[in-house]
Amino acid sequence: EDKKTLRVRAIQKLGVSDFNPSYIFDEGSSIEWSPPADKLASPAPGMKLKSGPEEFMGKPVQVVEMDGTFDNLQELVYIESALKNTNTKFYGELTQAMLKLADAPGSNNGTGLLQTLAAFAIRSIYEKKTAASKAKA
Repeated sequence: EDKKTLRVRAIQKLGVSDFNPSYIFDEGSSIEWSPPADKLASPAPGMKLKSGPEEFMGKPVQVVEMDGTFDNLQELVYIESALKNTNTKFYGELTQAMLKLADAPGSNNGTGLLQTLAAFAIRSIYEKKTAASKAKA
């Protein structure tokens, strides 16, 4: 078992208003995916992504997990194509956001990726709540 590479999990609570959890490929499915090395450069032992429903502290959640690092952040767009409900405004926004922070700690692993997904989710919830508030006023 690889002990050098950081495994990061995003635990997303289900049933939260104005929030739809991210997942890989197919909502509700349990998926473990290792992207091929010719499409995503990653040092050995490669990269693994997992997604699926779980229970956390007695509550249903959706988990997205990444284990591995990127050698080339521009190739993140390949991972972005597999992620759904990312709350991005356009295809490639996730990759662009990661490239802007390329020198930040965690930018080449799941820490940066999942923090960026969380930031987009927060932005989406904020926009929905403020739009609803303005509609009431």
